[in-house]
Amino acid sequence: MNLVAHCKSLALSAIICAVLSACGGGGGGSSGSTVVVAPPVVTPTPAIQPSTQFQGTLANTAPGAGTVASDWLPATCTDQRQKNWVRSWLNEQYLFYLDAPLLSINPDTYTGSVENLFLDYTVRGVPAKDKFSFVITQAAADATFQSGTTTSVGFILRRDASNGDILRIAYVHPNGPAAAAGFVRGMTLASVDGVDTLHNLPTAQSNKLFASPAGTNSVVGVQDIVGGSIRTINVTTALFSVSPVIVERMLPGTSIAYLAYTSFSTPIGEVQLADAFKRFAAAGATDLVIDLRYNGGGFLDISAQLGYLVAGATRSAGKTFETLTYNNKRSAENVVIAFRNAITSFFGNNARAGEPLVALNLPRVFVITTGSTCSASESLIGGLQGVDVQVILVGGTTCGKPYGFTQENNCTLAFFGIEFEGRNQKGAVTPVTGITPTCGVSDDFDRQLGDPAERMLAAAVTWQRTGACPAFASGFTPLMQVRSTSDTVNADMEFMPDSLETLKLIRLPK
Repeated sequence: MNLVAHCKSLALSAIICAVLSACGGGGGGSSGSTVVVAPPVVTPTPAIQPSTQFQGTLANTAPGAGTVASDWLPATCTDQRQKNWVRSWLNEQYLFYLDAPLLSINPDTYTGSVENLFLDYTVRGVPAKDKFSFVITQAAADATFQSGTTTSVGFILRRDASNGDILRIAYVHPNGPAAAAGFVRGMTLASVDGVDTLHNLPTAQSNKLFASPAGTNSVVGVQDIVGGSIRTINVTTALFSVSPVIVERMLPGTSIAYLAYTSFSTPIGEVQLADAFKRFAAAGATDLVIDLRYNGGGFLDISAQLGYLVAGATRSAGKTFETLTYNNKRSAENVVIAFRNAITSFFGNNARAGEPLVALNLPRVFVITTGSTCSASESLIGGLQGVDVQVILVGGTTCGKPYGFTQENNCTLAFFGIEFEGRNQKGAVTPVTGITPTCGVSDDFDRQLGDPAERMLAAAVTWQRTGACPAFASGFTPLMQVRSTSDTVNADMEFMPDSLETLKLIRLPK
């Protein structure tokens, strides 16, 4: 075979084959000859097919369908199709798709579950950037975002850094079984079913309290005061409606309004905020303390409503609450979230949709924060700062989550892969290391939320009166927890095992 034929047989480029001295030379390696070395044969990277090719098909198109397997056509929800859909959907939607191991993990040979594949592509595949993507059942997601319900005993735990990191009840859901059983903020969690839980809550006991079917009974040992005698309380898990506003009051003898708000995820929250601010305005509030120490986020629409209720029309008109920036495949979808000045048509709120909000028009606001203050809560801080409302943070460094997602359902599962990054009116982004407080103060579990003597609230009131952080607040350093070799988080997130607690969500137009 001559060299010309050899070039053709290798399907070399026309440019190489056109080098006549090479392709037509006599070979032999003489000093006057030119030798062309064929480039290595490159195997093309297999294309990732569109997610529509693998998406499950609903057999039941009634509102709310998709939560059970019978709602889906079985042939479209095979294990292999679901796994291929996960990879394809992430390739299209995921903010960090370029960093994710989408090509190195083959869904056709992956032996783990669909949920684990999603995590291997996201939080385990991109650990330096993503600590927040998650997947749960569609039923669990819909319960929170539509009906505003949850199933648990109904109290929230945190570590008490002032008392050797013992476990204490941080707050009790007003409508939950724990409230009816007599649990209150500040109790020490001494035991669950006879197992010592003073410094550690084993997985079995945690699941029984917070992830068991309604009707699951536990015998919980508590100390009413730290180091006191232990008494037991029987409590049974139940399905109950979540109330995001847990304390709302004017502080006695002041014009300071106080609001403890635990979640932006529950639809009723926008109505509760609207009514609370009507009362604050009628009472002549001139300053406001928003307590977000346990608020992990939720819907940006509700966060943008709270931003308007603080800032008012003059400061927010025509301004951006948050701009959402997607990956480079989706740049045309970048969207501006405005300050919301009315009640929306969130699930169950249609009767009051369009009702104008009554704002306080404040030039400054005090926000109580901890490492549990996350996502849409951080958006509130950034959104207000973007329109020059002075935000004085009292407490601890926030969780550091500028990212958000939408809920994507497929074959009874709800997928939340990070899709966008948020920026305020000035283009500022929440640091991934969190927002540092103006006045560092530790949580005070010995007093109830809204008590003017409670350490965090007292620091905010002192600042309002004196313009400075009080002496008792100095030197506070948040405790850090190492969950794994690659994931260091603040201890306030330790008892936020439910991924629904750290959210920045938007609703897509229908």
